[in-house]
Amino acid sequence: MSETDIDRLKSRLQWEQGGPLADLSSQGLNALIAGFGALAWVVRRQAEERPLVSLLVAFELGFFTGRWGPRRAQH
Repeated sequence: MSETDIDRLKSRLQWEQGGPLADLSSQGLNALIAGFGALAWVVRRQAEERPLVSLLVAFELGFFTGRWGPRRAQH
């Protein structure tokens, strides 16, 4: 194999691996997962300490989500 073939294969391998974009993507995903894990921990602690408040917040979020959904024709 010549030097140009090796360089061509290295660049193709780097392109197929995603290069630095794949590293940035995985770092961003890891940070997002860690953030959701921290949020879940906080919600769990609040639910243990104040179950009625957590139930009220969950009800309000459900009500808001239902109101925010697609509008239906009213008869």
